[in-house]
Amino acid sequence: MLAEQRRQQIMLELQRVGQARTRQLAEFFEVSEVTIRSDLEIMDAKKQLIKTHGGAIALPSDSPAAAFEERMQRNFDAKRRIAQMAARQIIDNQSIVFDSGSTLLQVAMQMPPVNNVVVATTAMNIAQHLMYRPGLDVHMIGGRVFPSTVSTIVQDSDKAVGGLVAHQAFVGAHAIDQAFDVVDVSEDIARTKRNLVRMARRVVLVADSSKFDIGASSKAFSLSRVDLIITDSNMPHSIRHRLDKLGVEVRYA
Repeated sequence: MLAEQRRQQIMLELQRVGQARTRQLAEFFEVSEVTIRSDLEIMDAKKQLIKTHGGAIALPSDSPAAAFEERMQRNFDAKRRIAQMAARQIIDNQSIVFDSGSTLLQVAMQMPPVNNVVVATTAMNIAQHLMYRPGLDVHMIGGRVFPSTVSTIVQDSDKAVGGLVAHQAFVGAHAIDQAFDVVDVSEDIARTKRNLVRMARRVVLVADSSKFDIGASSKAFSLSRVDLIITDSNMPHSIRHRLDKLGVEVRYA
């Protein structure tokens, strides 16, 4: 089991029982207590749990970090398949932009080894995950912090990261309405997504099938602006048929 997968399982256990002991986790995962303590320290630094003497406890259920972790676990298998397919789009000698969100964090986790890649992101958890990876030059896109998405708000794409024009932007969606517009409940987040799309020559949208045919107040951009949509194989046939007519490449993970 990979370290990230083990930490996801630790999160699930904490959500189930509220607390866990280092010794019990080590026995369950068949690793050393030193390894578990390292996991808990990393997860505590990411504000995914609260490390205690001899173990860890879950975050309060109403905290922004706990809410994000709950979104991370929602449709987890579909998001992981989507992320694996999306990560294969990332190759050497590129500049890429990452939106925030649970599926985008999965894409960052699934990134293959690459060389000479510039990464710019609004997501603090993505920057934290990637900043020690070899072959990457990681930049945070500055702006006001939006706690619920663990990210910054981009007001002006021309000023973001010195006017970077990226080869690819990877963006997510709160929802995609019946008109095939990416929409959000926050105008600030919708504007941020529009600006990220403007920063790139190629746009890859990652969104699981549960996001489709849901409305929200603020339009970010139309799916016709996207070059590649990556979603999951649970997509209803009625929506697949409509996507076929959109003229945008769609891949089902």
